Amino acid sequence: MAATKNRNALRSIRLLEEALTVLIAEKPYDKITVTDITRRADLNRGTFYAHFQSVDQLMDQTMDDLTERLSASLSPLVSRLFFQDPIPLLQRLGDFVCDNLSLIRKLVDNDRLGPFLTAIMNRIAERLHQMIRQEFPDSGNYPVEVVDFVLGGVRDAYGSWLEGTYGSETVEELNQSLCRLIVAVGSTLCEKGETEASGQEA
Repeated sequence: MAATKNRNALRSIRLLEEALTVLIAEKPYDKITVTDITRRADLNRGTFYAHFQSVDQLMDQTMDDLTERLSASLSPLVSRLFFQDPIPLLQRLGDFVCDNLSLIRKLVDNDRLGPFLTAIMNRIAERLHQMIRQEFPDSGNYPVEVVDFVLGGVRDAYGSWLEGTYGSETVEELNQSLCRLIVAVGSTLCEKGETEASGQEA
């Protein structure tokens, strides 16, 4: 019985999140009401308030779940090869953005994209920090600073692309530009590691 209730609760939450994302693509976020959401989800207001206190709280949960889904999708692509071939990860990120473009463009308009992209990059950074510290154990904070610099650049570049700063550039062209930058930075990182290793041998 408890499992059934839990499944019903998860289904209701999913329907409310889906309704919200559809509505965000259709109208300004600040005009969306609980009634709008429950009508679109075909649920009653009592069900909404059983899980959320406000539209903002549902929005936060929706962003958390989107972050979790994208992080899970990107996680297998995060490896020490990232600096040699970042395209698989960038392509997955680009596909996600394009598949959810209406929603994400609305997030730009509502200043919610920054925290969303930052949360994604923080998840990737955690994994890369561990790997890079193992790869370059005697380099102090330099390797993780490089990771943070690169991922901050990816986040900001995607934000600018979504805001239309880069004109008609496609997401594929954006990813190719980012790839060249990441590989170049990765080469510098490897050169520093090799220099330090040869200095220790001497």
